Amino acid sequence: MSIKEDSLQKSNCFNRNNANVTAGIFSASPFFDCRDIVQVKYEMVRAVENAEGTVADISRSFGFSRKSYYQINEAFQAGGLQALVPKKTGPKKPTKLTPETSAFIESFLDNKPNAKSSEVSAALEAEIGVNIHPRTIYRHLKKN
Repeated sequence: MSIKEDSLQKSNCFNRNNANVTAGIFSASPFFDCRDIVQVKYEMVRAVENAEGTVADISRSFGFSRKSYYQINEAFQAGGLQALVPKKTGPKKPTKLTPETSAFIESFLDNKPNAKSSEVSAALEAEIGVNIHPRTIYRHLKKN
């Protein structure tokens, strides 16, 4: 993996569908990189703005559907280039750490201050019926 590819991966900007990008601009110059999803999206919007073809043809040549083009264009018009950077997918925070489970953890540790997170996890499942991984409990305790 190249340094640029590694950087794109880390910044969540690597275009996993780069093989679907057939637009000539990406083969004409080494400046244009079909692995960079932000650049691909921007160049697609620019190509439509400059009436270089139909939306369907342009979006297809950039590896997107026509519907995706409209969503990308709307995001770009509303938020500029920054809006083209993909957001991280998946959960953003622990979903099982509710106020109830957090209170139970605090109460449990008040009674047993040296308890391991695996003990807290077992007690949570036994008493409340919620299975929280010990590592999640450890992170919660470290953060608080």
